[in-house]
Amino acid sequence: MSGTTEKLVFGGGTVLGIIVVWEILSRLGILPSASFPPASETLLRLLELVFSVPFWAAVGHTLQGTAIGLLFVCLVAVPLGLLIGRVQWIDRSTLLIIEFLKPIPPVALLPLALLFYGPTLTMKSVLVFLGALWPLLIQITYAARALDPTQMDMAKSYRLSFAKRVRYIFLPSLMPFALTGLRISISIGLVIAVVAELIGGAQGMGQEIAVAQNTAALPTMYSYIIATGLLGLVINGLFALLSQPLLFWHASQRKEGNS
Repeated sequence: MSGTTEKLVFGGGTVLGIIVVWEILSRLGILPSASFPPASETLLRLLELVFSVPFWAAVGHTLQGTAIGLLFVCLVAVPLGLLIGRVQWIDRSTLLIIEFLKPIPPVALLPLALLFYGPTLTMKSVLVFLGALWPLLIQITYAARALDPTQMDMAKSYRLSFAKRVRYIFLPSLMPFALTGLRISISIGLVIAVVAELIGGAQGMGQEIAVAQNTAALPTMYSYIIATGLLGLVINGLFALLSQPLLFWHASQRKEGNS
């Protein structure tokens, strides 16, 4: 049994076991039915939602806000990280402000974002940007600092063009760091988008969770919570598939292939 198959088997078995325990405890009344409907009711409701237009509209709103925020994360984090990693005076000039801003949770800025933009797509995208910026920025900065000076000197000696330097030196060095940072930023961005919808009232899966809670539609509420987790799982899986052809030469991919 390969490593990937083994993970799927054990992971799927664990999920199935949790569902069975949830169903039994709810049916026996150990878990209060007013707070925990049976797993079967929740899963049936989730199945109904999957075939409904409002469900996919909510998923689209969540993904839209996440994607816009991450687009601006890439536009800012990549060039800024390269400058911080390669130019010493920029590194020293930005150190204090980055260390000050990085620990601030985006949820703490939600009232300010609502004041400026209201419960809109812009509000959600801004919060995603503010929360998901740091993992990618830090990884790009580390990658820029890790560039081998010997390779750079060799490129100058052989008078390689800028395009060849980017292709043969910069990209192979930056790609593992960038993909790691982007993977973390995507996960954080999705969480922030749902929280912004849940608390801030923007359209999306978080808003549907809040509406279901306020109307005591518990199976619907748990269905959207489960769907949020499944969405993150799908995005993570797609990102892993994308990373394989881009990093086929990297040691991490060889280890995964041999496991």
